[in-house]
Amino acid sequence: MRFSMFAKSGADWPRCGSRLSSVAGGARRAMPIVLGYAPIGLAYGLLGQQTGLGAWPTVGMSLLVFSGAAQFMAISMFFRGADALVVIGTTFIVNFRHVLMSASLAPLIGGWNTSLRAAFGLMLTDESFAIHSASFPLGEPDPAEAIALNVTAYIAWAASGLAGYYLGALIESPEAWGLDFALPAMFIGLLLPACRDKPAVTAALCGGAVSVAVGIAGMRSWAAFIGAVAGATAGVLVMEGRRQ
Repeated sequence: MRFSMFAKSGADWPRCGSRLSSVAGGARRAMPIVLGYAPIGLAYGLLGQQTGLGAWPTVGMSLLVFSGAAQFMAISMFFRGADALVVIGTTFIVNFRHVLMSASLAPLIGGWNTSLRAAFGLMLTDESFAIHSASFPLGEPDPAEAIALNVTAYIAWAASGLAGYYLGALIESPEAWGLDFALPAMFIGLLLPACRDKPAVTAALCGGAVSVAVGIAGMRSWAAFIGAVAGATAGVLVMEGRRQ
Protein backbone atom coordinates (compact mmCIF):
# COMPACT_ATOMS: atom_id res chain seq x y z
CA MET A 1 0.00 0.00 0.00
CA ARG A 2 2.75 2.43 0.97
CA PHE A 3 4.76 1.52 -2.12
CA SER A 4 1.75 2.18 -4.35
CA MET A 5 1.65 5.79 -3.14
CA PHE A 6 4.98 6.41 -4.89
CA ALA A 7 4.34 4.22 -7.94
CA LYS A 8 3.63 6.18 -11.14
CA SER A 9 2.03 4.93 -14.27
CA GLY A 10 3.52 5.73 -17.63
CA ALA A 11 0.83 8.35 -18.23
CA ASP A 12 1.80 10.22 -15.08
CA TRP A 13 5.45 10.75 -15.93
CA PRO A 14 4.91 13.36 -18.68
CA ARG A 15 2.74 15.38 -16.32
CA CYS A 16 5.46 15.26 -13.65
CA GLY A 17 8.11 16.19 -16.21
CA SER A 18 5.96 19.00 -17.49
CA ARG A 19 5.55 20.34 -13.96
CA LEU A 20 9.30 20.25 -13.37
CA SER A 21 9.81 22.03 -16.69
CA SER A 22 7.33 24.71 -15.60
CA VAL A 23 9.15 25.20 -12.30
CA ALA A 24 12.47 25.55 -14.12
CA GLY A 25 10.90 27.97 -16.56
CA GLY A 26 9.53 30.10 -13.73
CA ALA A 27 12.94 30.20 -12.07
CA ARG A 28 14.56 31.30 -15.33
CA ARG A 29 12.00 34.05 -15.86
CA ALA A 30 12.76 35.34 -12.36
CA MET A 31 16.44 35.95 -13.17
CA PRO A 32 15.97 39.67 -14.07
CA ILE A 33 14.28 40.14 -10.69
CA VAL A 34 17.04 38.21 -8.92
CA LEU A 35 19.70 40.40 -10.53
CA GLY A 36 17.81 43.49 -9.43
CA TYR A 37 17.13 42.21 -5.91
CA ALA A 38 20.76 41.29 -5.22
CA PRO A 39 22.20 44.83 -4.86
CA ILE A 40 19.06 46.16 -3.18
CA GLY A 41 19.07 43.28 -0.70
CA LEU A 42 22.74 43.89 0.01
CA ALA A 43 22.00 47.56 0.70
CA TYR A 44 19.08 46.60 2.94
CA GLY A 45 21.19 44.13 4.93
CA LEU A 46 23.92 46.73 5.22
CA LEU A 47 21.43 49.25 6.61
CA GLY A 48 20.17 46.72 9.13
CA GLN A 49 23.73 46.04 10.26
CA GLN A 50 24.66 49.71 10.52
CA THR A 51 21.57 50.60 12.55
CA GLY A 52 22.15 47.72 14.96
CA LEU A 53 18.86 46.00 14.20
CA GLY A 54 20.31 42.49 14.50
CA ALA A 55 20.61 39.67 11.99
CA TRP A 56 17.37 37.86 12.78
CA PRO A 57 15.11 40.95 12.77
CA THR A 58 16.74 42.14 9.55
CA VAL A 59 16.27 38.84 7.74
CA GLY A 60 12.93 38.22 9.48
CA MET A 61 11.45 41.30 7.84
CA SER A 62 12.58 40.00 4.45
CA LEU A 63 10.80 36.71 5.12
CA LEU A 64 7.61 38.17 6.59
CA VAL A 65 7.22 41.56 4.91
CA PHE A 66 8.95 40.94 1.56
CA SER A 67 8.75 44.56 0.45
CA GLY A 68 11.89 46.56 -0.15
CA ALA A 69 10.32 50.00 0.17
CA ALA A 70 8.48 49.08 3.37
CA GLN A 71 11.53 47.42 4.92
CA PHE A 72 13.87 50.34 4.24
CA MET A 73 11.27 52.69 5.67
CA ALA A 74 10.63 50.49 8.72
CA ILE A 75 14.33 50.28 9.61
CA SER A 76 14.66 54.05 9.35
CA MET A 77 11.60 54.58 11.53
CA PHE A 78 12.76 52.08 14.16
CA PHE A 79 16.18 53.74 14.20
CA ARG A 80 14.51 57.10 14.88
CA GLY A 81 12.50 55.63 17.74
CA ALA A 82 9.08 55.46 16.07
CA ASP A 83 6.33 53.51 17.81
CA ALA A 84 5.72 49.99 16.50
CA LEU A 85 2.07 50.72 15.68
CA VAL A 86 3.10 53.74 13.62
CA VAL A 87 5.59 51.62 11.69
CA ILE A 88 2.96 48.92 11.06
CA GLY A 89 0.36 51.46 9.94
CA THR A 90 2.74 53.23 7.59
CA THR A 91 3.90 49.92 6.15
CA PHE A 92 0.29 48.98 5.51
CA ILE A 93 -0.27 52.20 3.56
CA VAL A 94 2.88 51.74 1.50
CA ASN A 95 1.95 48.14 0.66
CA PHE A 96 -1.73 48.80 -0.02
CA ARG A 97 -0.91 48.90 -3.73
CA HIS A 98 -0.70 45.10 -3.58
CA VAL A 99 -4.48 45.04 -3.23
CA LEU A 100 -4.76 46.64 -6.67
CA MET A 101 -2.17 44.31 -8.17
CA SER A 102 -3.86 41.21 -6.76
CA ALA A 103 -7.28 42.42 -7.90
CA SER A 104 -6.06 42.91 -11.47
CA LEU A 105 -4.64 39.36 -11.67
CA ALA A 106 -7.40 37.60 -9.73
CA PRO A 107 -9.76 37.11 -12.72
CA LEU A 108 -6.94 35.49 -14.68
CA ILE A 109 -6.30 32.78 -12.06
CA GLY A 110 -9.92 32.09 -11.16
CA GLY A 111 -9.51 28.46 -12.21
CA TRP A 112 -6.82 27.78 -9.61
CA ASN A 113 -7.76 26.24 -6.27
CA THR A 114 -7.69 28.31 -3.09
CA SER A 115 -4.31 27.02 -1.91
CA LEU A 116 -2.60 27.91 -5.18
CA ARG A 117 -4.14 31.38 -5.24
CA ALA A 118 -3.04 31.98 -1.64
CA ALA A 119 0.51 30.80 -2.34
CA PHE A 120 0.68 32.98 -5.44
CA GLY A 121 -0.66 36.11 -3.74
CA LEU A 122 1.52 35.69 -0.66
CA MET A 123 4.73 36.32 -2.63
CA LEU A 124 3.47 38.78 -5.24
CA THR A 125 5.65 41.90 -5.53
CA ASP A 126 5.85 44.87 -7.88
CA GLU A 127 8.48 43.16 -9.99
CA SER A 128 6.78 39.77 -10.26
CA PHE A 129 3.47 41.53 -10.94
CA ALA A 130 5.08 43.32 -13.89
CA ILE A 131 6.11 40.00 -15.43
CA HIS A 132 2.82 38.21 -14.66
CA SER A 133 0.64 41.04 -15.94
CA ALA A 134 2.49 40.92 -19.26
CA SER A 135 2.34 37.12 -19.70
CA PHE A 136 -0.97 36.07 -18.09
CA PRO A 137 -3.23 37.67 -20.74
CA LEU A 138 -1.36 35.77 -23.49
CA GLY A 139 -2.65 32.36 -22.42
CA GLU A 140 -3.80 30.23 -19.50
CA PRO A 141 -1.38 30.88 -16.60
CA ASP A 142 0.65 27.90 -15.41
CA PRO A 143 0.44 27.75 -11.57
CA ALA A 144 3.74 25.88 -11.19
CA GLU A 145 5.63 28.37 -13.34
CA ALA A 146 4.04 31.46 -11.77
CA ILE A 147 4.61 30.32 -8.18
CA ALA A 148 8.16 29.16 -8.98
CA LEU A 149 8.92 32.65 -10.28
CA ASN A 150 7.60 34.20 -7.06
CA VAL A 151 9.44 31.75 -4.81
CA THR A 152 12.74 32.28 -6.67
CA ALA A 153 12.45 36.04 -6.19
CA TYR A 154 11.52 35.52 -2.52
CA ILE A 155 14.58 33.36 -1.83
CA ALA A 156 16.85 35.80 -3.66
CA TRP A 157 15.56 38.74 -1.64
CA ALA A 158 15.99 37.01 1.72
CA ALA A 159 19.43 35.61 0.83
CA SER A 160 20.76 38.94 -0.43
CA GLY A 161 19.58 40.67 2.73
CA LEU A 162 21.35 38.10 4.88
CA ALA A 163 24.54 38.44 2.81
CA GLY A 164 24.36 42.22 3.03
CA TYR A 165 24.09 42.09 6.78
CA TYR A 166 27.25 40.03 7.21
CA LEU A 167 29.14 41.88 4.50
CA GLY A 168 28.13 45.23 5.97
CA ALA A 169 31.45 45.75 7.66
CA LEU A 170 33.20 45.54 4.27
CA ILE A 171 30.96 48.05 2.44
CA GLU A 172 31.29 51.45 4.05
CA SER A 173 29.65 53.49 1.25
CA PRO A 174 26.77 51.78 -0.65
CA GLU A 175 26.43 54.83 -2.93
CA ALA A 176 29.93 54.24 -4.27
CA TRP A 177 28.78 50.85 -5.56
CA GLY A 178 25.67 52.24 -7.24
CA LEU A 179 23.38 50.19 -5.00
CA ASP A 180 21.00 53.12 -4.57
CA PHE A 181 20.17 53.08 -8.31
CA ALA A 182 19.67 49.33 -8.69
CA LEU A 183 15.96 49.36 -7.78
CA PRO A 184 14.96 52.17 -10.21
CA ALA A 185 17.05 50.51 -12.93
CA MET A 186 15.26 47.20 -12.37
CA PHE A 187 11.84 48.86 -12.60
CA ILE A 188 12.81 50.62 -15.83
CA GLY A 189 13.96 47.31 -17.30
CA LEU A 190 10.62 45.68 -16.41
CA LEU A 191 8.52 48.62 -17.55
CA LEU A 192 9.89 49.23 -21.04
CA PRO A 193 9.02 45.81 -22.54
CA ALA A 194 5.45 46.19 -21.22
CA CYS A 195 4.90 49.50 -23.06
CA ARG A 196 3.80 47.90 -26.31
CA ASP A 197 0.71 49.99 -27.09
CA LYS A 198 -0.88 53.38 -26.44
CA PRO A 199 -2.89 52.40 -23.31
CA ALA A 200 0.22 50.92 -21.66
CA VAL A 201 2.37 53.94 -22.52
CA THR A 202 -0.35 56.29 -21.26
CA ALA A 203 -0.68 54.37 -18.01
CA ALA A 204 3.10 54.40 -17.46
CA LEU A 205 3.52 58.12 -18.19
CA CYS A 206 0.45 59.18 -16.22
CA GLY A 207 1.25 56.95 -13.25
CA GLY A 208 4.84 58.13 -13.12
CA ALA A 209 3.93 61.80 -13.40
CA VAL A 210 1.27 61.59 -10.70
CA SER A 211 3.55 59.62 -8.36
CA VAL A 212 6.31 62.20 -8.71
CA ALA A 213 3.85 65.07 -8.19
CA VAL A 214 2.37 63.47 -5.08
CA GLY A 215 5.85 62.79 -3.69
CA ILE A 216 6.95 66.38 -4.29
CA ALA A 217 3.78 67.54 -2.55
CA GLY A 218 5.00 65.79 0.59
CA MET A 219 2.83 62.64 0.54
CA ARG A 220 5.57 60.16 -0.29
CA SER A 221 3.81 57.26 1.46
CA TRP A 222 0.80 57.70 -0.84
CA ALA A 223 2.75 58.43 -4.03
CA ALA A 224 2.92 54.86 -5.37
CA PHE A 225 -0.71 54.10 -4.52
CA ILE A 226 -2.18 57.30 -6.01
CA GLY A 227 0.09 57.04 -9.05
CA ALA A 228 -1.00 53.44 -9.64
CA VAL A 229 -4.69 54.37 -9.50
CA ALA A 230 -4.18 57.36 -11.80
CA GLY A 231 -2.10 55.38 -14.29
CA ALA A 232 -4.52 52.45 -14.38
CA THR A 233 -7.48 54.81 -14.82
CA ALA A 234 -5.76 56.65 -17.67
CA GLY A 235 -4.87 53.40 -19.41
CA VAL A 236 -8.44 52.09 -19.14
CA LEU A 237 -9.88 55.34 -20.48
CA VAL A 238 -7.57 55.21 -23.51
CA MET A 239 -8.41 51.55 -24.07
CA GLU A 240 -12.17 52.21 -23.90
CA GLY A 241 -11.78 55.18 -26.23
CA ARG A 242 -10.09 53.00 -28.82
CA ARG A 243 -12.82 50.38 -28.58
CA GLN A 244 -15.55 52.97 -29.10
